[in-house]
Amino acid sequence: MKNTLIGGLVLSALLATAPAFAQSTFEGKSRAEVKAELASARRAGDLDAINSLSYPQLRPYQERHAQMHAADMRDGGSAR
Repeated sequence: MKNTLIGGLVLSALLATAPAFAQSTFEGKSRAEVKAELASARRAGDLDAINSLSYPQLRPYQERHAQMHAADMRDGGSAR
């Protein structure tokens, strides 16, 4: 009887924790979130200069990035 009781308790504990292991903790971005980020980057001009045909046009992007990084450092941000 004691073995049956212990076996039943172990089995019930395993069955109770099974759904916790089945749940996914990773939730990727939705399609709408990705589209919103893409639209935001286009509005900011970050994507205009990045493609294989526009190497000479990277200079404005690099300057803007350097200015933003310098402003972050002035405001107390940390370097990567």
